[in-house]
Amino acid sequence: MNKSFKYLGIATLVVIILVTAIVPSMAADSVPSTNSNHAQLPAVDLLMWSKESETYHTDTAMIEAFDAWAAENAPGSTLTIETLDVEELRQNMQSAALAGEGLPDFLWTVADHAGPFTEAGLVQPLDELFDMEAYLNTVVLDGQTWGIPFSAGNHLMLIYNKQYVETPPATVEELIEMSAQLAADNADVEGFTPFLFHQGESFWVLPWMQAINPDGVPFVGFAADGVTPDLNNDSLIKTLELLASFKELGVTSSECDYNCLDGLFKEGKAAMTINGDWSLGGETGMIATLGEENIGLAPWPMFEGGQPAPLVAGTYAMIPAATEGDKLDVVVEFLKWYTTDVPTVLGYTVTQGRLPGLLAAFDDPSIAEDRLVGESAAALSTGVPQPVNVEMRCIFDAITQEYQAVMSGSETPVEAGANAQAFAETCIADLQ
Repeated sequence: MNKSFKYLGIATLVVIILVTAIVPSMAADSVPSTNSNHAQLPAVDLLMWSKESETYHTDTAMIEAFDAWAAENAPGSTLTIETLDVEELRQNMQSAALAGEGLPDFLWTVADHAGPFTEAGLVQPLDELFDMEAYLNTVVLDGQTWGIPFSAGNHLMLIYNKQYVETPPATVEELIEMSAQLAADNADVEGFTPFLFHQGESFWVLPWMQAINPDGVPFVGFAADGVTPDLNNDSLIKTLELLASFKELGVTSSECDYNCLDGLFKEGKAAMTINGDWSLGGETGMIATLGEENIGLAPWPMFEGGQPAPLVAGTYAMIPAATEGDKLDVVVEFLKWYTTDVPTVLGYTVTQGRLPGLLAAFDDPSIAEDRLVGESAAALSTGVPQPVNVEMRCIFDAITQEYQAVMSGSETPVEAGANAQAFAETCIADLQ
């Protein structure tokens, strides 16, 4: 089956940014447009499940934006936001569908949920509901659109503290050499680590693998057909060897999960890390804690002569298949406004260190003036579209399992490559 997400050329995005020049507005400051039917909609109580944090939605005033829109277009309507982590959202959708109750009215989620959700019939196609030409990136599977973007990107990049690093490393060799010097220069800084990265999630492994692509496949991890797993190879094995060596060489800490890499970097105890665009904004984000002037963003350092490629997607609105009638009408009309009103879109993207998913937003003059937006776009330009087919979940799980085994010392990278392949093959066979 043909499963992908639509993304206008990533390099084109950088060109758009470079030739445009935001005075960011918060969502609640915009004047809501009337709905496309030019008639008041009925009052409904809506529930949205979101993979974002409560802080993010507070900072970007989504409920206030909905209330202002509803006052004009659907008087008496309310919006409740329930925040869950990515895996919890996926599992809860599946559980609620089986129970036949408790489903939300719409979702704020990630592209890779489209695969399992469409396979299970949990979400509905959006082609007849929205103008897809307005967006930079949409989720398309089997010729139908299942997600419209809140933001573009959702990509990992090298983030460095300018108080420690003036120029980011361009290669892995430079990263290792620089880390040794940083460790020596900051020996008196308690708990200092030159470079922090996630030691337990495949999302941080797959970008390194993309640098080793002798067969020129669209996505390293799958064979050329995009569904057959291909993990027992140099791409995974050499990547695992590299990441294990970072501990042996003292480049990084003995162990580190997401809270570790995010928290220690914000505390100023790490010179460099790999984290996503989502980590920049908000009251507790990197910009607020370290100061924009102390943060630099860059592409991943070159590895084995190739450019690592972060997985690129964004965040998306999806609508459950069970949402219908008056609730569907209100959800659709609200999302039409919320995802296409430029000041509103800028308020929940650029002000939070993210890139818009709305093409018209890039015409706003100050995007080119925002240094971090430009640096984030440059990092994004090296990325690869993240597959959203259901088989991708097996790739993620296979690599995560074996990555953890290598980092704990219970397996060698060679053993992990073979085991990852076997796991993925079994996992995909079980999907049939």
